[in-house]
Amino acid sequence: MQTDVKKVFYFHADANSLGGYLENPYRAIPSQASVSLPAVGGYASVRAHEYRYEDIISCRSTYTHVAGRPSKTNGPWKARVTAVAEGINILNVLTAERAVARVFVEHPEDGGPPKISFAGSHIHDLRFQGKKVELNLNSTLLPPHHRGGDAYNEDESFAPEIEWQVLWDVAREQSAALRDRSGAPLWAIDRYGWLARKQTLDGVNCAICSLVDRIQPGEGTPSFGHFLEAPDIGRFFFGEAMIMPQSIQLTLVRAELGCKTQGMASIATARTNGSSYPP
Repeated sequence: MQTDVKKVFYFHADANSLGGYLENPYRAIPSQASVSLPAVGGYASVRAHEYRYEDIISCRSTYTHVAGRPSKTNGPWKARVTAVAEGINILNVLTAERAVARVFVEHPEDGGPPKISFAGSHIHDLRFQGKKVELNLNSTLLPPHHRGGDAYNEDESFAPEIEWQVLWDVAREQSAALRDRSGAPLWAIDRYGWLARKQTLDGVNCAICSLVDRIQPGEGTPSFGHFLEAPDIGRFFFGEAMIMPQSIQLTLVRAELGCKTQGMASIATARTNGSSYPP
């Protein structure tokens, strides 16, 4: 028995590679490669092979893993979460060779806000309606030295660098940029632009920032932020990070389908939070 433990950390981390639902009538798209971290920490992983739901969404393979442990007896505590999907196809409109969501969190000994890293998160060979899509990544959330290699998985000394407040700062900056962008659709301004109007964050308990500042989808397809819209087909969102108290959830691709096929789908989602006790 460890007699020098002054604080216990309760981990909460999970991941899935694909899932969602369809409407009229309602049908669930079963979650693929879902995994959850034990409350005490440890390691878990799931790997699955080809999956297809009707002719709506498919992938060649999926993989997830979660891990958590203390760096020292009484903290800090680290958690790593990864979700991968390969050979992605949504309605033959959006395709990608690979989507990888990675979140690495370090919770300090004093119970304060954690530090975050998204190192290694990426979407490879993304295409929209057959055209190659380039993503302009946010240099604060995903700096250049975190976009290549695999130090996230291989280097145990790797430490998250992003302060919790920085996530909120980026969310406000992206919100303001969308409001200022000429031609941005009203639905997007209503959904994402409200944060820029806030003088303070008092009473605000969640926000969304994105690893993607803007998309270059090719000639003929307008772009105003981290999303693409195809009339009579749906909307596609990239690199969304949902910030909640002590919690972060990253979804690499999220689809809102609004054509003959209606529903929601997500690709490569990684989430983690947790807290030490006593506080």
